[in-house]
Amino acid sequence: MRLDRVVIKNFKSIKMIELRIPQKDEHRQGSADFLSIVGENNAGKSSVLEAIRFACTATSKSAQVQFPGNEPSNGPIEIELDFDQFNESDRASPVLQENIFMEDGREKYRLKRSWRTVGTASENSSYNPNRPPTDHLTGWTGKKTLKTLLEADERWKPIAELVAQENSTPRPPIGVLIKAARQLNSPLLETHPQEPWAAHPGSSASHLEAILPSIIYVPALRETSEEADVGMKQSSIRKIVNSLFEQQLASHERVIRFRAAAIELQDLFATEGKHRIVTSIEEQITAKFKELINIGAELKFSAPDVMSDLASSTEFRVLDGGLSTTPDNQGHGAQRSIVLALLQMYAEQLRKSTAREQHPMLFLIEEPEIYLHPAMCRRMRDTLLKISRSGIGQVICTTHSPVFLDLADRHDGIVILRKKAAAPVAKQRTRDVFDQTATDKEQRARLRMLLSFDPAVNEAFFSEQVCLVEGDCEIAAVEAVARRLEKEGNISWSKYLMARRTVTLINCRGKWTIPAFQKVLSAFDINYRVIYDLDAGAQANQANSQIENLLSENDKSLPHDPNFEQFIFGKSWRSDKPWLATKTINEAPQLNARLIEFFEFALGKSVSDLKPDAVPPTTENTTAPQVQRPSRRNLRGKLKEFKVPSQVIQSAQRVEQLFRIAAGPNFAIRPDSDSPFQQLEGTKIDAFAIVTGSSMADTLHDNDIVALKFLNKVFLESVHSTDIPFNAALPSLLENDGIYVLAANDYIDQKSYTMKRVRISTRPDGAWRGDISADNPDTNWGDRGHFEIRKTDRIHFAAQVIGVVRRDELEGFSPEAIGLTTIPMEQEPTFEED
Repeated sequence: MRLDRVVIKNFKSIKMIELRIPQKDEHRQGSADFLSIVGENNAGKSSVLEAIRFACTATSKSAQVQFPGNEPSNGPIEIELDFDQFNESDRASPVLQENIFMEDGREKYRLKRSWRTVGTASENSSYNPNRPPTDHLTGWTGKKTLKTLLEADERWKPIAELVAQENSTPRPPIGVLIKAARQLNSPLLETHPQEPWAAHPGSSASHLEAILPSIIYVPALRETSEEADVGMKQSSIRKIVNSLFEQQLASHERVIRFRAAAIELQDLFATEGKHRIVTSIEEQITAKFKELINIGAELKFSAPDVMSDLASSTEFRVLDGGLSTTPDNQGHGAQRSIVLALLQMYAEQLRKSTAREQHPMLFLIEEPEIYLHPAMCRRMRDTLLKISRSGIGQVICTTHSPVFLDLADRHDGIVILRKKAAAPVAKQRTRDVFDQTATDKEQRARLRMLLSFDPAVNEAFFSEQVCLVEGDCEIAAVEAVARRLEKEGNISWSKYLMARRTVTLINCRGKWTIPAFQKVLSAFDINYRVIYDLDAGAQANQANSQIENLLSENDKSLPHDPNFEQFIFGKSWRSDKPWLATKTINEAPQLNARLIEFFEFALGKSVSDLKPDAVPPTTENTTAPQVQRPSRRNLRGKLKEFKVPSQVIQSAQRVEQLFRIAAGPNFAIRPDSDSPFQQLEGTKIDAFAIVTGSSMADTLHDNDIVALKFLNKVFLESVHSTDIPFNAALPSLLENDGIYVLAANDYIDQKSYTMKRVRISTRPDGAWRGDISADNPDTNWGDRGHFEIRKTDRIHFAAQVIGVVRRDELEGFSPEAIGLTTIPMEQEPTFEED
């Protein structure tokens, strides 16, 4: 039995969402029981997973925060679950026998769970549109005798006489009366159709557990250590290990002997043949009871199930460099990798399993890419796909990673959540975008080919706007025009980056792939623009016609005749087009009108929209506004000094936790935020950074090596002026005058972190204001003023500078050296703090 459909009503911000879980189909390449939910932050993705988990847990009781607006009167919470693909064991279940119905040629079972007040269990009902009608008798109630009914209506006389032949009671059962009325075709017989929804037969937790799937839930924001703890009953590892034990050990001879011994032990308490010791204990307890109240005692015993307790009694440990530790002592990335490894093993065991009928499992995973290196993300995706194609487990995940989507296949496995009127709305395809025509088959094949070497095109599902282009020449031209316009003072670079961030430029690798992209984007209501070359010839005309015919009223195109370079530059290039376009733009006396039109079309913004903000003129009588910021002073004395052996610095570089970071604006390569960072063994230090530049020269010198402490869980969501800010705890996480390594707004896209002095305060509208300053009086960078976190901003504080490594302890180590050599370490490194 598998979960086929979920309908969620009145759960948190969700008014109504319907989801279909796709199923594996041998005739559809790439198909799987796998659903990926995407959407912007705060779109409701986590609420969807929480609702499914809530409905699939038999003992769930409602909490106030789960009702819309935290108000039960806005309920009730209702969640419908549809199931299909029943095996013989399912059909034999008394819960399902009377409630399986046919819909669209498939057998279905539909369960609705409702919660009306806080802290209560659910009301459960089953749906069957084919319930047989029920019969009633006019005037009959269970309290009336036949004599009373005869006195009220003579039409009861034939029924009474027929019943009296076999039943002499004054109040015969209703079934007997209805049977007699049918035989007599009595006018008192009334037939009423039944409502399709009826109370669920057997609403106890045990009855629900028999039909609900087993849930393995891996959240994103909860402490990862909890998911890696076998001792936690609801942890991912506990459930996975338990399933592995069930598969591997259930048939082992020692487990079988244990179960046999447990049954023999249970016989000691059997009603017949009860052991004399048990009987004696019961008699002694009964005697004590009777001194106070006239009751007796009876002892019952349930044999322990070794398999259900085996995982909880097992301690899971990790061997790391010869040291045995529990998973919670590993970094978040390592803990997530442990879950991945166990999931991989579980998937492999499922494929080897010979069991025909197993309880269905549902994996609910929030952001499976979190804490994982990109290569590990792809392995996580492959593992989850294996599970979802095994026929035993289904997977539903939320994600911000294009790795977990498939533009060419599994279109029914993608759900896009968007907020409308403050409530999440889902967009999902119930079937493939491409049909079986020769044209569609070719377009699907082209997309598969493109995805094989450029999976980033899946980013279209995460974009506000999409612009399709034929090649990388157009993409290079957009960037070159932007830099030229910024250099000439015609646009603000920050405004350009803000606009560029909302647009995904997709390199379609030729015009024949463009129609395939158009079909997929239109199917998911994603607006797009197309830039393409008209070229010449019958084949080009055919492709051009396909592109134009697929445009909807909201989509636009910009064709170039005959191609981009000839139309824009009047040149014909055969190779190296991106570089030649960039070089031509940089060296041109001025940018022509056609190039500006192309730039504005691709970006979806006019150059006038990107102009720098005007600076109001000043007069002699006007004083410049004073910006309150920390005075520029030497704060080096506030930083701790660490004695660190040079081999430790080298070992940090070996695990890619040694960075070069500028003090002030820079374009250096950033630390890889996707790497699973872990605390360096035996210290409170997470990483080291080599300072580059002199804009903080009074505090930090060029080539200083500083110690970093990563700030966990510090990610500031966008703040809408009408919303309650989500980052209310920020001031408690940052120290005024603290020095932080961070990426904000444009620095994220430039893939660089900078070192800044931060003072932070809250504005009345909920936005944050932070003043940033340099310590060096000769640096103008400190006059850049303040930044605010607005709706369109992004900011991520990565780490705090907690100390400086003493130069005299580095034993000749040179930060300027390129390519540090790794020194084998015979013992654990030690750190001394002055």
